[in-house]
Amino acid sequence: MNSIRRQLTRELLGVALGLLGGGLLALYLAARHAALEQFDEALQSKALAVSTMILPSPGGVTVLFNDRFMRGFDTRTPRDYFELWDADDRTLARSETLAQGDLPRLGGTLENPRWWNLVLRSGRPGRAVGFSFRPRDPAAPKHLEPELQLVVATNRTALDATLRTLLSLAAGCAILLAGATVWLVPRVLRRGLQPLQTLGDHATRIDATSLSMRFPADALPVELQPIADRLNNLLARLEASFERERRFSADLAHELRTPLAELRSLAECALKWPDTRDHTTDRETLAIAQQMEKMVAHMLALTRGEHGQLATRAEPVALDELVHHVWRGRAERAAARDLRVRITTEPVPVKADSALLGSIVANLCDNAVDYTPPGGEIRVGVEPVDGRAVLSITNTTADVEPADVLRLFDRFWRKEKARSGGTHLGLGLPIARTFAAAMGWTLTAASDAPQQLTFVLTSPRASA
Repeated sequence: MNSIRRQLTRELLGVALGLLGGGLLALYLAARHAALEQFDEALQSKALAVSTMILPSPGGVTVLFNDRFMRGFDTRTPRDYFELWDADDRTLARSETLAQGDLPRLGGTLENPRWWNLVLRSGRPGRAVGFSFRPRDPAAPKHLEPELQLVVATNRTALDATLRTLLSLAAGCAILLAGATVWLVPRVLRRGLQPLQTLGDHATRIDATSLSMRFPADALPVELQPIADRLNNLLARLEASFERERRFSADLAHELRTPLAELRSLAECALKWPDTRDHTTDRETLAIAQQMEKMVAHMLALTRGEHGQLATRAEPVALDELVHHVWRGRAERAAARDLRVRITTEPVPVKADSALLGSIVANLCDNAVDYTPPGGEIRVGVEPVDGRAVLSITNTTADVEPADVLRLFDRFWRKEKARSGGTHLGLGLPIARTFAAAMGWTLTAASDAPQQLTFVLTSPRASA
């Protein structure tokens, strides 16, 4: 299983140990170079000091060297060595520490001497410097300045011990720092990733019964706050969806309880008093069955619409003609209730599913006829607005309050008076909005004035 913590631990340990090793190696190499450079400078100073003690003379050169002034060259404490040659490879002088031995004759120039490591006569490691030069004496003629070759060597045991100490210190520091890094990095990561762990633990406690919980975004680091905000928004939507489903289940059970009780009552009466059964019982049973069938059909249509499973077919439809056609079927009912009706339409061809659009218009017209108080007014208008087709239906109301407008499209929602009538299921407006959304239309409701309700159906711009 992939783990962010393990992956970060491995990568951080690799990077930290690599940087640590590289830094200590660079530090050791820099210290080694500095120690070696200082050692070479001291050796070169000895060689220059020896070269200043060699003076030209008519018979060759004169060596004024005295080991009492340079203790490293005497036999009591043999540490330093030198040897001097002329241009014919003849040895002109050597230190007493060499005895009968010779130094390798390798060399450069005074400005660019040559350095090398060697094994001394004593068997110990040493380092030598060699260069050619011409001895100078202001009192002697210039033609008496022969070219000589000088090699000076010294014991480098102390230098090697210092370098070994530096290497030991670097290795010890590397081991200690590596151990500290291996110990610290997982703990620092664990502490740094604790907010993620807290977020995960909080998420594991959320289930269908605790959707009201929210992630403490303010207490989280800045990097996790957007995630917590998105999760809180998701939980809010889930809570609203679950609440809507619970309310729907309760409403559905409530709506089905009454017709089922009526069916049961009719069936019990028919079984208990079969001789008194007449056609009225059968008609009531059929009406109840039709009402339940209508409810199931509406619920199936809502479910298909909410899941995007409604098949729509766009075809040219004259919206103004459709409105007049639908209203003709409701005109008699409106007249029976003494409703004042005013229909104002303009020719507005649209592309829509004629069946769905007809169902929407029928639902809106039925709603207006059935809920407008006797003697009230209904206004229907069809017009193009900004390249869109707009159908508006306004009717007077007796008991619809502004707060009720927000619930008009909820499933099974009806005012108490409408519940007692039994002709409406509270599904017409939700189905109308679902059908409108399936075609890309919008259906809204508003209470623009006291005791007045307006529904507005608007087509998409490309549909007009």
